[in-house]
Amino acid sequence: MMTASPLPAADPKPSFAPRAGEGVIALGGITKAFGPTVANADVSLHIARGDVLGLVGGNGAGKSTLMRILCGVFRPDSGTLNVDGRPVPFDGFDARAAQDAGIRIVHQELSLCSNLTVAENFFLEAPEAARYRPGWREVYRRRARAALDAVFPDNGINVHRRVEALPIGERQMVEIARAVATPGVRLVILDEPTSSLGLERSRQLRAYVHEKAAAGLSFIFISHKLFEIIDVASVVAVLRNGRMVWHGEASGVAVHDLVTLMGGVAAEAESAGARAGADGEVMVRVKGEVAALLGHEVELRRGQIVGLAGLEGSGQKELLHRLFAPGRGDAATLECRGKASFVSGDRQKEGVFPLWTVLANIGLGRIVGRAPLAWISDAAERAAMQPVTDRLQLDAGRLRSGILDLSGGNQQKALVARALVTDAPIVLLDDPTRGVDVAAKQDFYALARAMADNGRLVVWYSTEDLEFLQCDRVLVFAQGRIVSELERGAISEKAIVDASFTALEAGTPGGRPRAGSRDAGASWAGRLVELAPFATLALVFAAMILANPATASVFGLDLLLSPAVPLVLVALGQMFIVGGSEIDLGIGAFAGLVNVISATVLFDDPAYGVLALAGAALAYPVLGLLIQMRRIPAIVVTLGASFIWMGVAYTMQPTPGGASPDWLSALVGWSIPGVPTSLVILLVAGLCALVVDRTPLGVALRAFGNNPLAMARCGWPAARYGALRYFIAGLFAIAAGLSLTAINTASDYNSGGTYTLLSVAAVVIGGCSLIGGSISSMGVIAGSVTLALIGALLGMMNVPSDFTAAVQGVLLLAILALRAAVAGGRDEE
Repeated sequence: MMTASPLPAADPKPSFAPRAGEGVIALGGITKAFGPTVANADVSLHIARGDVLGLVGGNGAGKSTLMRILCGVFRPDSGTLNVDGRPVPFDGFDARAAQDAGIRIVHQELSLCSNLTVAENFFLEAPEAARYRPGWREVYRRRARAALDAVFPDNGINVHRRVEALPIGERQMVEIARAVATPGVRLVILDEPTSSLGLERSRQLRAYVHEKAAAGLSFIFISHKLFEIIDVASVVAVLRNGRMVWHGEASGVAVHDLVTLMGGVAAEAESAGARAGADGEVMVRVKGEVAALLGHEVELRRGQIVGLAGLEGSGQKELLHRLFAPGRGDAATLECRGKASFVSGDRQKEGVFPLWTVLANIGLGRIVGRAPLAWISDAAERAAMQPVTDRLQLDAGRLRSGILDLSGGNQQKALVARALVTDAPIVLLDDPTRGVDVAAKQDFYALARAMADNGRLVVWYSTEDLEFLQCDRVLVFAQGRIVSELERGAISEKAIVDASFTALEAGTPGGRPRAGSRDAGASWAGRLVELAPFATLALVFAAMILANPATASVFGLDLLLSPAVPLVLVALGQMFIVGGSEIDLGIGAFAGLVNVISATVLFDDPAYGVLALAGAALAYPVLGLLIQMRRIPAIVVTLGASFIWMGVAYTMQPTPGGASPDWLSALVGWSIPGVPTSLVILLVAGLCALVVDRTPLGVALRAFGNNPLAMARCGWPAARYGALRYFIAGLFAIAAGLSLTAINTASDYNSGGTYTLLSVAAVVIGGCSLIGGSISSMGVIAGSVTLALIGALLGMMNVPSDFTAAVQGVLLLAILALRAAVAGGRDEE
C-alpha cells in the first residue's frame, strides 16, 4: 500500500492563490446550483502557462459542471472569470467565446460527428481554414494526420474514414488529437481522456502532455485513474460535494491521499479470493478457432467472474457481442446457454436512452420479455431496483430525473443497475467502470462478487489490467484468439502483459475470427444498398422500353422525364431538411404557392413577381429559426406553414388558371440535339445539390443532423444553420414551383400537394437516413424519377392509375426491407 503524504487537513474553503508564472485562466468564487442541488460552491481555480492541473473528485463532485462553465456551456450563478488578468463577463461568454479565448475541451462523452470523416471532424473544431473551393478538405487531412501522429505515434487511423467505423478507443484518440491541434489553443481540458485507451495509448498521451506543457500549453486533466493524475499533473485540486477541499503541488501527493480527500477509503486492489468453484453449471463453451491455441475448449461456469484481457482490439469486445447476440456462423466457436444481460462501456452509442428518466433506463432490463400488455407499476419497479441502486449509491431522489442530468459516472452506474435487476444468468460487462470514481469501483467489485456468489456467470472486459485481480479466471486475447488462461493465484498484471506480447512476438497465425470475410461482406452489402435506387430505376426503364421501344428515343425520354423535374427539385430540398434529422411537411404546398405566384403576379407584373418570390425565399428560413430558437418540432412548424402557403395560394387564385411567362417557358423549351432537355435539367439540379453538400456549409449541415450537441460544444450557432438549411430547401422548392408553371403553362395551387409525401419517399429510396446526417443527391434523383415513372409504366401495362400509389408504397417498403436485412446481417457477423 502507498504511504500517505503529509498533506494538510482538508479545508472546506481553501484559498487558491495564483502560482508563479504567466496567468492563463482564473475562475473566482464560482457557484452554480440546479434547483436545490448545489453543483459548485465558491470554487476558485488558477491555471498558469504550462500548468497541468489534475482535477479529481468523486462522481457528482462538480467537476463536469465547473468545466462546462469554463467552456461557456453553463453560466454560473455567481463568480468571476479572468483571462490573462482581464475580467471577462459571463454575460455573452458562450462556447464560441471560450474557443476564441483558446479553451478547448475533450468531453467524457465524446463530441464527434460519427457520420463525418476524421478530417471533417477536425474541420468542425477549427473551421477558419476552410475555403469554398475544391480541395479544402486536404488542409484538414494533413492537420489530422499530423496531430494524430504527434499524440499517438503509429496509430494507424485513416483520416478519410468515417468516425462511425472506428472503435471507441480510436474515436477518443481522434477527439484528443483534434483538441490539441487547434490553432491558437492555450488551455486543453481533458475529461477522462484515457477511459477508452489501453495502457500504451495512455502512456503516449501523458508523454505528449508533459512535452506540450514544457512548451507552454496548459492542461486540466480529469481522471478517476489516480495514478495518471500523480504521473501527469504539476498541480492537483480536489473537489468534494461541489467544494474545493484541497489543492497543492502534485509532487508530494500519493493515491492514498487523494482517495482520502475525495471522501473515500483507500483499498488495495487485491484478489477477491475466487470462492466460486469449477463445479458450477457450464453456461458458455468457447471452442474452435477462438480457443485453438489453448488446444482445448474453454468452459465458463456459473459462479465465476471471468476476465477478458489483452491489448485493446484483440477480440474481447467481439466475443462479448457474440455471446449477447450470436450470429448464424457462431455455432462452430461458441455455445451459450441461458439469457445474457449486457453492460456497455460506450454509453452514448449502446447504453443510455437519452430522453428517458433514470428509472426508465434501469427498469428496461426488467420489462424486456414481459407480455406486451403487462402492467408496469412505478412503485413496484422502484422497490425491485432499490437494493441495486442503494448498493451502487445512486441517489433515490434522482431516479425520476433525465438520465443525461447525471454525471457520466452515475450514468454508467445506471447501466450496471439495468443488468443487475434482470434474472439473466449471464452478465456481460464491456469495460463497465469506465469513468467511475475509485469509491464506486470498490462498490462495483463487491457487487460483481455478489452476483457470482449468487450463481451468475460474470464475463468482464476491462481496459484496466489491475481490475482483473478481482476475477476467478482471466482469458488473455491476442489477434482474435485466446492465447492464455490464468486462474486464481496466477493472475497478475505482469502475467497478462507477458501473455499478450509473447503471443504477438511469436506471430500468432491467423487474425480475428472471420475478420476478412466480415469486412468483405459488409463492404459488398453496403454497395448493394447504395446501388439499390439506381438498380430500381434501371429496372423500371427496362420494363418501359420492353413495353414501348419508343421510350428509349430522345423525344420519349424527354416526355417521360419532364413531369419528374418538379418532384426531383422538391425532393432535393426535402433532402437537406431530412439531413438535419427533420421532415418538412409543407415543402410541396410551398412549391404550389410559387406555382401560383409565377403564373399570376410574375406573368402580370414581373417586377412585383420577382419581389414576391424574393419575399417567399426570405420567409422560408424563418421556419428554421422558429424550430431552433423556440424548440418546436419541425413537423409541427412545417405542417402549420403548409396551411399558410395553401391559404395564400387559394386567396391569390381560387381556381386553376394563369399563364407561364415566355422567358420561363423558354428555360425548359431549349434543346440540345441528341440529349433530352429534362435530363440535363435533372443533372444540373443534382450537381447543384452535390456542390452544396461538398462545401464546408454542407458538411456543417450534415454534422448538425448527426450530433447537434457536439456542434453546440464546438461553438456552431444552431439557429443560423437551421435558417440556412431551410433557405436552401426553399430555393429548391421555388425552382420546383417555377418548373411546374413552365411545364404545365398554368398554375393550380393543388399541384404541389402530392409532392410532400412523395419527396419523403424519394429521399428514403435514394439512400438518405431519416434520423439525419446522411444524404445522397444522385440517389434522391434516382428515387424521385423512379416514383414519377411508375404511373407511366402502369399505363403502358394497362394497369389502372389507382394502383400507382400502392406500387410506390411497395417499392419503398421493399428497399427498406433490403436495408434492414443488410443491417441485420452486419449485426449477426
